[in-house]
Amino acid sequence: MNGKDYISAFQMVGSRIKSFKLKNDFITLPEGKKAKYSFDVEHAVSGIDIYEGSSNLSGFVTLTIKAGISEERKKLSADVSIEGLFTAPGDMDPSVFRTMLGINGVTTLYAIARGFIQGVTSQSLASGCLLLPMFNVSAYSKDVSNKEGSAEL
Repeated sequence: MNGKDYISAFQMVGSRIKSFKLKNDFITLPEGKKAKYSFDVEHAVSGIDIYEGSSNLSGFVTLTIKAGISEERKKLSADVSIEGLFTAPGDMDPSVFRTMLGINGVTTLYAIARGFIQGVTSQSLASGCLLLPMFNVSAYSKDVSNKEGSAEL
């Protein structure tokens, strides 16, 4: 099969880590069953416009993840904010593009952030690493839509 036949019209132009904060009390992973895990995620869609020098739509997604493990007085936390720029054909309905940014864009950035946090924490701990859980973006986007009271993100 020709892979070109399956290329999506929705594409990522690039991404960057906007901010990263790591707190490490030299916890050793895995410490045991007493560890408490925390995980929070949120996103924002902005800057939907025409991409420079083209007729394509463009838009930014910023994904913020806060994750950590604590056991007694020791704590490991990683906070990352990652931003991605995405494009789609100019004839795409902007509301469809916004929805794709909230689902496809978040999915893409989460995968990048997950690998980034795993890599950094594996190099800063005596053993183990902080591995973010798999994330159900579909359920997340439905909850965000319900909280906003609209059908789009």
